[in-house]
Amino acid sequence: MAQVTNGSRADLHNHTTASDGLLKPAQLVEYAARKSLGALAITDHDTTDGIDEGLAAGKIQKIVVVPGIEINTQLGSDEIHILGYYIDWKSSLLQNVLSEMKEIRKSRAEIMVQKLVALYGFDISNEEVQHQAKDGTVARPHIARVLISKGIVQDVNEAFEKYIGNHCPAYVERYHLTPKEGIQLIHRIGGVAVLAHPGLMHNHGLINDLIKCGIEGIEVYHSRHTLQQTKNFEDIAKQNELLITGGSDCHGELFDGMPIIGDVTVGMEEVKALRNMAARKAMNNCKS
Repeated sequence: MAQVTNGSRADLHNHTTASDGLLKPAQLVEYAARKSLGALAITDHDTTDGIDEGLAAGKIQKIVVVPGIEINTQLGSDEIHILGYYIDWKSSLLQNVLSEMKEIRKSRAEIMVQKLVALYGFDISNEEVQHQAKDGTVARPHIARVLISKGIVQDVNEAFEKYIGNHCPAYVERYHLTPKEGIQLIHRIGGVAVLAHPGLMHNHGLINDLIKCGIEGIEVYHSRHTLQQTKNFEDIAKQNELLITGGSDCHGELFDGMPIIGDVTVGMEEVKALRNMAARKAMNNCKS
């Protein structure tokens, strides 16, 4: 696993309170600086609301903040996450899609809470879930945190394994973009599309299909990848001439007083490669 050295490393997968993270964007950037990172990406789930604050904090901390997003997509029973880097986060096209997805997430969470109450008699409410989300996009981890606060489960993993994970009793499906639609959306807003944490996918055989759909990189390094998975994904990336990225997938939980941001990193050359690819896209769009 890559180590942090004198601002030469970058963590390209992080979440803030804009989605299901526990740290505000400025706090996340401050921790990144404390860990001596040279760059970090803000990649909240299906929202860009944390990017402006993160960029402002990056100027103060003198650290590169990459504007990004993690789009949740679905193909059959497989949930596939697509990271977008150096996106035009203020694009009206993007914001219209995200606004619709936000409403869908909210309605889904309300139904899941209703099922938890009906099936198990849990004393939880939609108001408590929204309080956990604050002004961010409601997601399943917010429901999990309410369950934790009531002593119903010990941690987020237990909540997902018993109650709200895929195929669990209180799980509710929601509308997703397909991976191809997610990739195309990222391309249309000038971003670079990268397959997130392929080690968490149930069907690794889909990677070749996603390459055909236009992904430009693979998140080879991730906090939940094994060494063998990392090697396999690195080989796939190199064989297909794809960019290699990596990140901790930090959601802000503190371990010994620090979040995991910076625990999994890539070099600043990978940040430069993402930026250059996005710049080439912008130039080509101007010519067309």
